[in-house]
Amino acid sequence: MIKAIAQNYFKQLSESICYGFATKMQASSTQKTKDSAGRRLGVKKFGGEEVFPNDILIRQRGFRWKPGQNTSVGKDHTIHSRVEGIVHFRRDPYKFKKTFYVDVIPRENPNRTHYPPPPYSYHPELFPELAKSNPEPLILLKKSEEQVEVQKQYQGFKISTKQYKAIEIPDNYKPEFIVSTLQQQQLSINKQ
Repeated sequence: MIKAIAQNYFKQLSESICYGFATKMQASSTQKTKDSAGRRLGVKKFGGEEVFPNDILIRQRGFRWKPGQNTSVGKDHTIHSRVEGIVHFRRDPYKFKKTFYVDVIPRENPNRTHYPPPPYSYHPELFPELAKSNPEPLILLKKSEEQVEVQKQYQGFKISTKQYKAIEIPDNYKPEFIVSTLQQQQLSINKQ
């Protein structure tokens, strides 16, 4: 009897613990499969480009490019320019690792603003009454008819007559060295 109770108990226990495999495989689900958008990292101003103060030169994570002269670094490793000038990339020749530095060479950038657009004007054939109030056309470049005399600037120093003394060589002057006969003949040929 104890044997039957024990068998019955273990049978119920094994049925509750052990399950068989499903006839179909269930689909699995995963979480956080979405990818975030790129952070738009990289060089924003290349070498030779003109920059103004606080312009972003490079966006990066870590220090692939290091800040050089006239540059500053933000908390996300972004390199900014401090002054107005031209971007210059350089490599440190004394380091074993290839470390690149970004400098800004100070220089005043030329003003490249364009002329303002002309005011609105009506077409004289389409709107003749309104075209009477049109402004006169702008002549941006006027060529002057007057001839301008350019003053020439001479280089060098002016020597006054007091400082300048002519040197006269006397006729009976004999040099200390003796000229060979061959050279005398060549000189006489050149004079003729």
